[in-house]
Amino acid sequence: MLTETMRSMILLTQAQSLPLHPLGTAAAGSLIFGANVEMVSIDIVRQSNEGAKELTGLVGVFVGATSGVGESTVKELFKRTVRPRIYIVGRNADRGNRIVSEPRSLNEGGEVIFIQKDVSLLAHVDEVCKEIEQKEKKIHMLFLTAGFMSLRGRTETSEGIDKKMAVNYYSRMRFTINLTPLITAASAASELSRVITVLAAGSEGDVRLDDLELKHNFTLHACLAHCVVMSDFMVEELASRYPGTAFSHSYPGTVKTGIANELSGPVRLAIKVLYSVVAPWLLNVQESGERHFFQLTSQAYPAARARAGVPLPEGLDVVDGMKGEKGGGAYLLDWDGKAVGDQGILNKYREQGLGPKVWEHTMQIFHQATSGKRRIVDQGGRETAQDPPGWRSG
Repeated sequence: MLTETMRSMILLTQAQSLPLHPLGTAAAGSLIFGANVEMVSIDIVRQSNEGAKELTGLVGVFVGATSGVGESTVKELFKRTVRPRIYIVGRNADRGNRIVSEPRSLNEGGEVIFIQKDVSLLAHVDEVCKEIEQKEKKIHMLFLTAGFMSLRGRTETSEGIDKKMAVNYYSRMRFTINLTPLITAASAASELSRVITVLAAGSEGDVRLDDLELKHNFTLHACLAHCVVMSDFMVEELASRYPGTAFSHSYPGTVKTGIANELSGPVRLAIKVLYSVVAPWLLNVQESGERHFFQLTSQAYPAARARAGVPLPEGLDVVDGMKGEKGGGAYLLDWDGKAVGDQGILNKYREQGLGPKVWEHTMQIFHQATSGKRRIVDQGGRETAQDPPGWRSG
């Protein structure tokens, strides 16, 4: 049996992971991998993706797509659509330069622009968004897979946010909020308008309503629970505010990614052993990209008030939204594209008004991180304000 720490470390690597093949889920343990026997078959996925040839001139932003799920999804997009233009945001210049050239062989009319940036800082996110806003009038898809993990406990960035929470949640929501005018411009033109954050939908846990940023109650397990639950409710809030856009939080499956290199010692070794045990049941990179491209383009995941996308193949219905209704614009998705989520936890927190609370909290963190001052906790547990470098009173 995995400890909570090990389980949390495994799930926190999902942003650049590969899903587990359904035939192996029973042997490997559905507790870990989230098996779904009512999967969307790969044949239906491929049939739908072939219909994406009618999608012309899509503009997409892929954050963290220099490897894994993001990279494979970009390649599927270039294979299936006409003249796409994609922005890839990542911190690794070598990987970025490589991926800029590879998709072009799949689509001569396509264009890939790589922006090198560490997105653990919201200021850097703002810089990227400003650059994109100066070049584009519409964005059809925002795909968020950047991830970070470590065993060092709460480690604050210069903006006062734990780095794991910054990359896995706050920076993703900052991209979404900043680029919403361009994303909604696509829906206003009756065109595809989708946002997907790839983390760990279905792995909800209890959260501290009085400490959503975990300033005082940080553990690795709590970090996972908060990132997952806050992502869930931000998806729901965004869908209610922008009904022309479909928002999803997805779980890609089990992990095999270089992000684990951030670890050291026995945990890193344990994850490598786990990889070797479940390797026969891992989906390949191509199928991972196919399934995520399907989520980005199929009418199975419509916005609340729009139906843009590839028409449904015969035998496939619209997927249930977060509240159990068909469609609705807010989706929690398992690795195979079906609805997921711990409804007991979601309903409990929905009754407590967590959606608006998460929205307000996230906006507050944005303000604190970018207003020039940040909060710090001294050794006595007291919060103080820290002036930015170079600041002088008077």
